[in-house]
Amino acid sequence: MKRWWLPSISVAVWLLFFLGLALSDWRLVLINGDGDPCLHRRIGDWMIEHGAVIRQDQFSHTRPDAALISKEWLSEVIFAAAGRVAGWNGIVWLAAALIATTLWLLHRQLVAEGVEIVLATGLVMIAALASSTHWLARPHLVTHLLTAVFAWQLREFDRGAITGKRLWLVLPPLMLLWTNVHGAFFTGFVLIGIYLIGTRSLTLVGVLITCLAASLLNPNGWHLHAQVLQFLRTPELAGMANEFRSPDFHSGGTRGLLLELLALGGLLLVARPRLRATELLLLAGWGYFALHSVRNVPIFAIVATPILASHWNEFLLSHPNALYRRVSGRVAELQRGAGGIGLVVVAMVCVAMFPVKTELLPERFPVAAVEWLRMHPMAGEMFNDYGWGGYLLWALPERKVLIDGRNDFYGKQLVEEFKTVDGIKPGWDAVLEKYRVGWTILPPKHGLNALLALRTDWKQVHADNVAVIYARR
Repeated sequence: MKRWWLPSISVAVWLLFFLGLALSDWRLVLINGDGDPCLHRRIGDWMIEHGAVIRQDQFSHTRPDAALISKEWLSEVIFAAAGRVAGWNGIVWLAAALIATTLWLLHRQLVAEGVEIVLATGLVMIAALASSTHWLARPHLVTHLLTAVFAWQLREFDRGAITGKRLWLVLPPLMLLWTNVHGAFFTGFVLIGIYLIGTRSLTLVGVLITCLAASLLNPNGWHLHAQVLQFLRTPELAGMANEFRSPDFHSGGTRGLLLELLALGGLLLVARPRLRATELLLLAGWGYFALHSVRNVPIFAIVATPILASHWNEFLLSHPNALYRRVSGRVAELQRGAGGIGLVVVAMVCVAMFPVKTELLPERFPVAAVEWLRMHPMAGEMFNDYGWGGYLLWALPERKVLIDGRNDFYGKQLVEEFKTVDGIKPGWDAVLEKYRVGWTILPPKHGLNALLALRTDWKQVHADNVAVIYARR
């Protein structure tokens, strides 16, 4: 019986995550996790103001007017447009919609493959917990969504549910979009490559070549691909960001990944399924990538969940449990509730009307110090904390930063010079002289503050609980 007044479970998943992220304190996590939401918003604002894709750096004093390859120009414009319409609330709503849609799509895939609704919903919740470590209002959320689409279509092709023609129609256009919204479009190539190795399909050879050709249709052509590969081959650059480091299993943020691995281990030990070649390659390949880099954990969750769901579902159906069958049957009735475009629209309108204000946290970023700087202009260039680079770039546009989260743009030499000063290594003062640094803005406990306090040619000009500013005398 169809209950028109209830959303389907899949729509309920979308509503749960969209409303939960947009209205709870999670909205603050989305924009305060690091400085990159500010960075992308500022770059997007510049492109909107100038009506052009950015091609030269406008924001640093260390590489002024240097050639710039933006890996996510289209996402930055969209995020900035959302910010112009509704401030930080707009950016949070956009991020929440991307996250919710990714999980809705994953849930729809499991249901379409015939997975019992209780199992499907439970595994999607585990995938959400695993992915939550990388829920930030940044362009990589589009990569999560497009990964879900690519992985679903390729899995359907592998299972014989769709034809190669369908892949030709869907994947190359999406790759064109992916290349212009986020630099992790190589994820799509890896997914196609894994299925190509597992199936040895000539169709996938053609799809891969076509997607590669489509990816060249971006403002920077093949130079974009070269920069992404160069960044991945330079650990000194990737290692600057926590998301490129291995998961810390002593941290509570890895619980979702641990549950994913537990579900996988249990499946292999208890159900002992006969895995397809592509399934084995996906689990092994993306499992390795997830253990190597935190930012790959959501990708692993997205590609592994359908595999886990399919084989656990087969095992549970072959070993019936009365309680599980009864609960699953009751919940399945709810899945036949009303579908969701209207409910989704209503939810988005309600969130837009809800009086929740979202701002950057003054205890996370040097808000008070920036206000002081506006009233007390400093001579010379700044040396800033790495994590504050994106915030300062957005909040203090009249001054240029020394460094921010764009490690691929700054390059190995500058990153090493920054580390020399940040770690107070021999030659730190020469780096400050080289870049004409006249003042520093750093957390109170930063070691450089203690060293500058002993110098007669530097003086403390501002201090609060978040930031300390030193200036040359």
